[in-house]
Amino acid sequence: MIESVIRRREMLSQTPLFAAVPASLLDELAAKTRTIRVSAREQLFTKGDPGDRLYLVAQGVIRISALSPEGREVTYGLIKAGELFGEIAVLDGGRRSADATALEPSELLALDRRDVVDFIDRHPALALHLLRVLCERLRRADDLLEDVVFLSLPGRLAKHLLVLAGTLSSREAPDSAPTIRLSQQELADHLGISRESVNKVLSKWEQAGMVTLGRGQITVNGLDALEALAQPAS
Repeated sequence: MIESVIRRREMLSQTPLFAAVPASLLDELAAKTRTIRVSAREQLFTKGDPGDRLYLVAQGVIRISALSPEGREVTYGLIKAGELFGEIAVLDGGRRSADATALEPSELLALDRRDVVDFIDRHPALALHLLRVLCERLRRADDLLEDVVFLSLPGRLAKHLLVLAGTLSSREAPDSAPTIRLSQQELADHLGISRESVNKVLSKWEQAGMVTLGRGQITVNGLDALEALAQPAS
């Protein structure tokens, strides 16, 4: 739990965006942040909302997504502890470009837009760090587009399961298979495809021993096999 300005300062200093900020300014910034706690599946904002805050994930995972014209959700990225989100609308003063939803109980630091803008005005070097964050977002968008173009549906599913295994899984022991606590419908929503398509692929993988399906969860037994499937065909 983040109960003090000192703890918030530590969180900010461990974030690449604020790592080079002088201590005095970091203390001032930490004093202006607020702690927000959200439950699993709680939505922070939706596409079109005002971009009034910048967020830093202290604990948990936040899913950035949007609805396709057909009404299906597409995941743009999963934001983990130590990472920022919500920066685009905060910087340009526009509306939110996507939805943000907690995938598990999460704790965030929130900074109002006016404080972010004022801080950049007084510490211009921060703008360069923000550009790096935006470039990373652009690279992720490029990767998403490449996956849609070059990977089959099983390949996309395999790649996403690998990401989830590293961010949203639990293990009974350090060397045990990771278990992802998501339903097949939620997994389908992440990729913007139908539940039937996901179930068809997962059922084949279960028969092959690659995964074990349970109620609202998927245990990944064959990480190497998924790694192979997640590679574009040569």
